[in-house]
Amino acid sequence: MDMSKTERWWNDRSLAAAVVVGVVIRIIPVLVWLQWGCARDECTYLGLSKKIVAGEGMVASAGWLWAPGYPMIVSVHRWITGYGTTTKISQIIAAAVCTVLVYRIAARVWSDWDGPENRRVSRIAAWMYALSPHMAFFAISLWSEVLYGTLLLALLLMLDKSRAVLEKVDGKWIRSAAVVGVMAGCCVLFRGVATYMLPMFGIALLWRRVRLKQAWQQVAVMITAAMLTVAPYSMYISKKFDAFIVSDRTLGQMMWLGNNDFSPVTFDYGNGYLSKRAFGRHTKQGRKHCASRKAAIRRDTCETKAGKEWILANKMEFAKRMPLRVAQMMNPHSLMTRHLRWGGWRGLPQVVDEGLIVLQVLWSMVVMIGGSFALVARGRGSHGVLTGLILLYHVAAIAALAGLTRYRVPLEPLLMIYGAGLLSRPRQVWDALVSEKWRMWLCGLVMVWVIPLVLWFLPAGWPWWHSW
Repeated sequence: MDMSKTERWWNDRSLAAAVVVGVVIRIIPVLVWLQWGCARDECTYLGLSKKIVAGEGMVASAGWLWAPGYPMIVSVHRWITGYGTTTKISQIIAAAVCTVLVYRIAARVWSDWDGPENRRVSRIAAWMYALSPHMAFFAISLWSEVLYGTLLLALLLMLDKSRAVLEKVDGKWIRSAAVVGVMAGCCVLFRGVATYMLPMFGIALLWRRVRLKQAWQQVAVMITAAMLTVAPYSMYISKKFDAFIVSDRTLGQMMWLGNNDFSPVTFDYGNGYLSKRAFGRHTKQGRKHCASRKAAIRRDTCETKAGKEWILANKMEFAKRMPLRVAQMMNPHSLMTRHLRWGGWRGLPQVVDEGLIVLQVLWSMVVMIGGSFALVARGRGSHGVLTGLILLYHVAAIAALAGLTRYRVPLEPLLMIYGAGLLSRPRQVWDALVSEKWRMWLCGLVMVWVIPLVLWFLPAGWPWWHSW
């Protein structure tokens, strides 16, 4: 069943309140702690923005060639204001847009719930996003996930609208597919991993419409628009580095981090190596880099090859590490825990720090466990299929490479949309689950994995309780 349109959503005062409250709780830390420094990739993005503004264009950094989307946005802010950190203001605006997008998509997903019930679940979804400590923290940090997540949500909404206008003869069904393609291309320019999501978008357009010629035409238009969006940058960067590049070259570095003789590396609090000294001591146990950090393309190529060779030579170890890496991503703590433990927001009483950490953990657990449960119990139609594919794809990518909590930031809003239905009408969601045996079996399988993986690193955020 496809999602239906939501009427007069802009008149909903609860949505407006969620947007305003979400903006306020995000902007206060920015105003109170104007300069709290940068950490790891944040510093890299700021460094890249300086070089781009200086006229060097997109360059590699420490052996990584990032996708250009986020560094370019930081560069635009630096060029306009003189400070790359002003990107946080745009991210707060993007978070407000996300609040609206989650509301609208939830209304379409739960469109069979009439009137007040539909509005209720949409409001819950919006407030889940607006008040999420996890989402709020990343909106005011210099990582790409919030802007990428906004783009992904907008794409999902536009894709559903593209399906809805398929049978019209006014040409909107072609134009909407082209817009979906442009958005998909922008996703690729933000994150190289998005390159392989194009077939999933195609599946969503074709879902239960395989025999319709127009549906196949939409897929063709979508793919063409995506390729045309990515092609100019791809040609530029490929020529600059004398190698074929779609948007980034980071696979080799990820292979080195996750498929090496040392255990998989992460940078979260309590289960990562946060200092350079600890990181260096840990990585000395494995193979050394096969090329200089200045030779990013050569390093990426040889590290990708070395990583594949390691997997083939250590098949059992590779398999054993897969749950660990997924658990690293699904850790209910996040880089917010690290930030608070490091005293990033100076002046807060310890009880407030602890309260924020607990709130973040509980919120993330409700989203990941509750959202997964509701998706299996109630997910249907093109959106349910596409959401499941996106989540499974990212889990598979993490399982094969390396895990970090910030990688799930664009995924949590997808689960909020379904988790809101569970919070709104748990009995109806349960009835949907038990009405079909295959859903019950699938739910059991999913929960057997999701719950232990979420709980795996739960103790890690508290120094006095590191393991079960």
